[in-house]
Amino acid sequence: MELAANKMRSLITAEEASDYSGEIGYLQATERGIFFTNCIDGDHSRMAIWLKTGREKPKQVTPSRFNVRTKVHEYGGKPYIVVKNRIFFVNCADQAVYVLSLEKGNVDAYQNSEIRAVTLPNSGFRYADFAYDQKRDRLICVREDHRSQNSIGSAAERVINCIVSLPIGKAAMTAGEILFAKSDFVSSPTLSADANTLAFIWWDHPNMPWDTTTLAVASLADEGHFSSMQYLEGRCAASIVQPRFDSDGRLYFISDWSGWWNIYRYDASCLLESTEPTNVLPISAEVCPAQWQLGKYNYDFGGDGSIAVSICSEGQWSVLHVDVDEKKRLPEKERSYVTMLEGFGQVECLCVSGETLFFCGATSTELPGIYSIALPRRTQDSRESTPARLVGAAKRLELTSISCPLNKEFETGENEKAHAFFYPPSNTGLRADDGERPPLIVSVHGGPTSAARAVLNLKVQFWTSRGFAFLDVNHRGSTGWGKDYRHRLYQNWGLVDIEDIENGVRYVIHEGLVDPGRIAIRGGSAGGYSVMACLANSDLFALGVSYYGVSDLEMLARETHKFESHYLDQLIGPIQEMRSRYIERSPIHKISNISVPLLLLQGLEDKVVPPSQAELICNKLQQQGTEVAYISFPDEGHGFRKSENQVRSLEAELEFYMKYF
Repeated sequence: MELAANKMRSLITAEEASDYSGEIGYLQATERGIFFTNCIDGDHSRMAIWLKTGREKPKQVTPSRFNVRTKVHEYGGKPYIVVKNRIFFVNCADQAVYVLSLEKGNVDAYQNSEIRAVTLPNSGFRYADFAYDQKRDRLICVREDHRSQNSIGSAAERVINCIVSLPIGKAAMTAGEILFAKSDFVSSPTLSADANTLAFIWWDHPNMPWDTTTLAVASLADEGHFSSMQYLEGRCAASIVQPRFDSDGRLYFISDWSGWWNIYRYDASCLLESTEPTNVLPISAEVCPAQWQLGKYNYDFGGDGSIAVSICSEGQWSVLHVDVDEKKRLPEKERSYVTMLEGFGQVECLCVSGETLFFCGATSTELPGIYSIALPRRTQDSRESTPARLVGAAKRLELTSISCPLNKEFETGENEKAHAFFYPPSNTGLRADDGERPPLIVSVHGGPTSAARAVLNLKVQFWTSRGFAFLDVNHRGSTGWGKDYRHRLYQNWGLVDIEDIENGVRYVIHEGLVDPGRIAIRGGSAGGYSVMACLANSDLFALGVSYYGVSDLEMLARETHKFESHYLDQLIGPIQEMRSRYIERSPIHKISNISVPLLLLQGLEDKVVPPSQAELICNKLQQQGTEVAYISFPDEGHGFRKSENQVRSLEAELEFYMKYF
């Protein structure tokens, strides 16, 4: 395969792929405009709060000396809240909450405003997922206590998660007052409009937020403590997430009772009583993805008894406008809705201001950005409206060609189906010999309870512009295809995912789309585990690349952080009872089966998949003479944030492929 010299400019560089990878998120609509988080000067390791007003370009609000990021659950979540003339935010370095005054009208002056700490810096506490209690002038949020955790491993069990209140009217710093601390995990505190009722989610080990959770509703006494509490447990081991009150005191939430994450409602007069909640949009589609981060919402309320809600079906996202006005008393199946937009590969962080919906979104031809679209009137089909792109990449990148994803469904298991997005090579300057088919890179997403998305990802285009085909696999266990599909991985991690990956590869080979002799597999975290498991169990792959992947499942169960410390109980089984499974499915115990080259990339500050996972398998492969390369990044955790490290890893991966292809 040769590259025509006059087409070199169509190649996306590693720097461009890293700079444009996207960090926009966590919208909050206010009278001032749209606040959101984004990186500073293209450096993904440093985040700030930004403000978009009118037609002006977004402006950075928080000073660059702060890095706005929370480490709760290690994966973080919404790290700020705007309250009247103040922004409260979490600083990454010390995990303290700070407050910045917005009283000065000029956005440029905000960075010179007085900023003070609300909580004690470097106290061992982490904060996220804020709600404002206007009646008592305080914040209510999730707090994670790491004071007793001096190391990873068993100390993870000593981390304490709770709901706390933070008084914000006083100058003195505080650690917060505990409101609820009776479960392993909590999330999503939300207040009714009159601030008399607080709803939140809690769950215990071994569950994750997408397994079995409980909705709690607490009545607040005048001084702010709980005067009473009711619980709504997930029926049939169901997931309940994203509770929100509308202006009339009705409580909405998302649950997968029906087999799909749908949106439900309790009326204000009968919160959590014996009456059944109403499914306001019964649909065989997912309203939300798995809740890996805190504080993201997939619906919001219009001012006319309606909601705007995102929907994922077959890997494609749309937004519906649903009429839920109870005065109409329509049966569930007759409730009216209109499609506001469709054809997106990602939609999240929905928020409504006035008659406009704002959201974060991306398509197969547009990088992630912030969009707006007018809410429809009841008599108007909103498909006449077109979403406007308000915020995108800081720099403009002209692409001569884009490889768009082709949705592939293929047979797997026993009369089952799995899914993948296939990206053909995009660079017309690459001339293959007659009849030559392109090499294939197979990508496996993390989680494993997550999903590959059909969005413009320049790290995918980095490969397709160089003549590679790219297969992004959504194996059984991925989100977006309902609860049954998601649960097929339970007890079967390391089996059905590997089977689906192999069958996906065989499908594109059978279709004549790729060269069967030049197939690489790459993945990060859980996807890195799948890479090594595939190399140990299949002869389809010529080489593999693992980003912070798992090689020893038994070691992972001992060493990972609290949030995922019992995740393997679901994916494989309780280790005390199923230790043999952990051994059988660990690549480290099938090391003699791995005979092809493997590249390992690992952050040395990783608390989710510790460096010992990469170091162990690297040493074993070296001892048996299998070619292995190991690159460590001392200043990275789980997922590489610094642009220079993303560039270095991409270039190392390309060099690795070219050495063998």
